[in-house]
Amino acid sequence: MKYRFILFLSLITSQAFSQTGSLIFFGSGKGMTITAGGIFHAGGMSIIPTEDFTLSNTSLARVPASTAKLSNQVSRVYQFTNPSASFTGILKTEYSDSELNGLSEQDLQLFIFNPNSWYRQLTQTDVTNNSLSSSISSLSLGEITAAVFMPNLILTASSIAENSPLSSKVIDLIGTDENLIEEQFTYSLVSGTGSTDNASFKITGSELQTNTALDFETKKAYSVRLRVTDAYGRFDEKSLSISITDVNEMPSAMAITKSNLYESNTINQAVGTLSTTDQDAGDSHTYSLVSGAGSTDNAAFNVSGNQIRASQVFSFVTKNSYSIRVRTTDKGGLSFEKVYTVSISQLPTLTGTGNEYGTQLQAVASTTPKISKGFTSKLNVSGIEMASFNWSPSASLSSTNTYNPIAKPSQTQTYSVTVTNVYGSSTTLSITVEVMEDWNLIANNILTPNGDGQNDTWVVDNLSSYPNNQVIILDRSSKVIYKKTGYANDWNGLFNGAPIPADSYYYILTFDSSGKKVSKKGFITIVY
Repeated sequence: MKYRFILFLSLITSQAFSQTGSLIFFGSGKGMTITAGGIFHAGGMSIIPTEDFTLSNTSLARVPASTAKLSNQVSRVYQFTNPSASFTGILKTEYSDSELNGLSEQDLQLFIFNPNSWYRQLTQTDVTNNSLSSSISSLSLGEITAAVFMPNLILTASSIAENSPLSSKVIDLIGTDENLIEEQFTYSLVSGTGSTDNASFKITGSELQTNTALDFETKKAYSVRLRVTDAYGRFDEKSLSISITDVNEMPSAMAITKSNLYESNTINQAVGTLSTTDQDAGDSHTYSLVSGAGSTDNAAFNVSGNQIRASQVFSFVTKNSYSIRVRTTDKGGLSFEKVYTVSISQLPTLTGTGNEYGTQLQAVASTTPKISKGFTSKLNVSGIEMASFNWSPSASLSSTNTYNPIAKPSQTQTYSVTVTNVYGSSTTLSITVEVMEDWNLIANNILTPNGDGQNDTWVVDNLSSYPNNQVIILDRSSKVIYKKTGYANDWNGLFNGAPIPADSYYYILTFDSSGKKVSKKGFITIVY
């Protein structure tokens, strides 16, 4: 290690240091003598002369000490009044690193100053490696022009609000040193550790200012490296972290899931759900209808939470386009407004096909279709801008997601379909298909049991709709040649296992339905 010891001296009248035992203190007297082994305490430093040591000055007094940089070294600086060039003797300095703010491997130098002149020791003995003390002998002072100490850059904790205008002040830059003349400093941004965001800032005079738009949601902290330079070209550098503080920002946009409603709606039925775009993460918003351009039809609607709702029942033919003005307000009171056009869609219609009672004749499609038991009805939704369909119940329907499924109910059934249009609005329609138990059957009057796959058995169409039946077949003499309960279209013209002659035969179909017996009669012709 290499150390030098630094003192500043100046003159104050009628005061002197004197020594009692090993302690130096302020007092009156002519000059000061420190005996060998005595301790001179100076701002945490202890000076122990190895022989008698005399200061020829009269009335010396010390003012507070400081630690300053000299070039790349740390100097312990003391200031006294009016030094004397005959300041001679042998001193031993003892100190600890704690007195140098933890810095090590530094030089300590002896400096003496009065208002007109600087003095510096000309000789000293180097401290031996790892030694905590040093002997300083033959202290003789030479006048010098100045003692130039390194400047010190003082930075305070810094933050700035987002969205601050360009050239906003971040902090004042402060430079200091131990030079006893009025010092002039310049400041600059320099590259090095911590200079990542230098381009986002600038220096004007002694102010660090913004040089770019700052947005908390984009970047929350910046790092710059700063330099202070004194009049001698010496400098000090430090990095500075700048935090960006969040401020409430106005909502920037508003959206609605849909702005459409089917006519014949219910009161307070939702038109659409609102949402807000806001740079402030986690912000909350309230919504309201407000007057202004585009608010013509505000009275026809209301707001609940984030929903626009209907305040009346709408009719497409009366009016199908409405204008409202909506405001979104954040929790900080800032707001954004937008005009929406609410369209009213015409209800689609739902019909079904049917047939005339007891016949195969198809009736005109209607909202009250009727079909014979075992027959089908083609349901149909007609309208504009329809996007999807959802039918229920699914049983006895050919499809649940088309506009025209086929229904085949075994008894009177009501079907419902929810229709959603291209805007996302939905409405539900219903239709009841009435099933007539009219024993609407068609019996085949030709039987050709030759095994060719055509007319090989006697078939009665729609007979499966009436399973509680009985078939009796008679020949011309009224002899029963076939009889079966629960006929299933399976007689192939045999009697007692043998084919019957080609001829015409008489049949009787009897049904027992709902406690009522019904008969149908006719002829069958067998051809080979």
